[in-house]
Amino acid sequence: MIRALVQHNRDAALVVEEAGRIVTHNTTLTELLEQPPGTRFDSMLRLGPINLQRILRGAALAAGEQDAVGRPSLRTLEFTTTLEFRQPPLPVRITSVVLPPQDATPRLRLVTLHMDEGAQAVAQPRERGSPLHSADAECRRQLELALRAVVSGAPLLLQGETGTGKTRLAHALHQASPRSQGPLVELHCGALADRHLESELFGHAAGAFPEATRERIGHLEAADGGTLVLDQIEAMSPRLQAALQRVLGDGRFQRLGEHQNRFTRVSLIATCGEDLRPQIAEGRFRGDLYYRLAGVNITLGALRERPGDLAAALDDWSQTNGLSLNPTQRQHLQSHPWPGNYWELQSLLHRLRLQADIEGGLADHAVAEALADSGDHGDVGFLLPPGGTETLMTFSPEETQERSRLAAVLAAHHGNRSQAARSLGMDRTTLWRKLHRLRLIPEHTKP
Repeated sequence: MIRALVQHNRDAALVVEEAGRIVTHNTTLTELLEQPPGTRFDSMLRLGPINLQRILRGAALAAGEQDAVGRPSLRTLEFTTTLEFRQPPLPVRITSVVLPPQDATPRLRLVTLHMDEGAQAVAQPRERGSPLHSADAECRRQLELALRAVVSGAPLLLQGETGTGKTRLAHALHQASPRSQGPLVELHCGALADRHLESELFGHAAGAFPEATRERIGHLEAADGGTLVLDQIEAMSPRLQAALQRVLGDGRFQRLGEHQNRFTRVSLIATCGEDLRPQIAEGRFRGDLYYRLAGVNITLGALRERPGDLAAALDDWSQTNGLSLNPTQRQHLQSHPWPGNYWELQSLLHRLRLQADIEGGLADHAVAEALADSGDHGDVGFLLPPGGTETLMTFSPEETQERSRLAAVLAAHHGNRSQAARSLGMDRTTLWRKLHRLRLIPEHTKP
């Protein structure tokens, strides 16, 4: 019966014992692994060009399906990986299912390698300008590791200074993942109070708290089958960290005010702006959650550490705006430390374009003044009131960062304030007030 189960499977399939010995496999597996007809495999350790036992164990550990010494649970394991020996690399979805016990036989598993068309996007070329492309060798290595993580379905932690592009990268990784056809849901943990964040994450039943006049699904349910991005996860309280850790264990959770277990399957990408290990030592971040998230830990280097990426950004800006940077201007821009990274760069280049429009060209003094203002006083923003006269407003460094973040979110949602507010985890009126205070919209604009 077991042999028939495998031979009639249209996908590549094999039945294995717990120790990794292969009991039987079908000819589709032989063809997938590009082996001669009639090849027999005895062990997952030596399965043609791959070590399937190592791949399965790594995925199981990442998913919490095995303990530290590799003892497996009885649950089904499902993940996506890439067969690198194929050219181009071939994404496959792997399932490992425990078969019903039979008399006098060890426990067996059916392992199936499905062709996963949804993962083909990961093999597509990463072009210049994409968040998945970098001119910096170390950054390319980090991006490649991040891609492999989302293909395998493992949780991912993105670290880096403010403005290094963590959220933009998270969106690109979703599009390159096997869950790209599913929803992409983002929750900004640093913008919400603890109780509000809990409600946004898990959802609530009607009457769960005074303001809960009707039931609401949370971001975990909304992201089912897709990707959930938790931005600034370091702002999450230890109590909510413990609840999230349980969800990552088996996918189960409860809405606030309910006792019914719900289930979600999401690919989790968390971002943070600092090393979390000191917070673990101080008791502000749970070690168990960190080590589950940081199984794949990606650090995006600061812009000042990636001169190739800075040069590429300046080239793209010059071509897009039809403005040429002379050697002196380029040297000033490339020697600037860019503490605000890409947010600061985008804000400064926007100012230079506006000044070039006014002055009829890009002058050396305009670059020097913009860099001085950026380094000493924060961003200089331009407000266009109803009369059309340009007014210069000066903002603190903290306001500069907030301004750049909100401007980036608005741009990502093509100016739609309702969609931008939802992605930021705030109501539309709160966002409107922030936009007015930071002069990102004219004063006469209504909520």
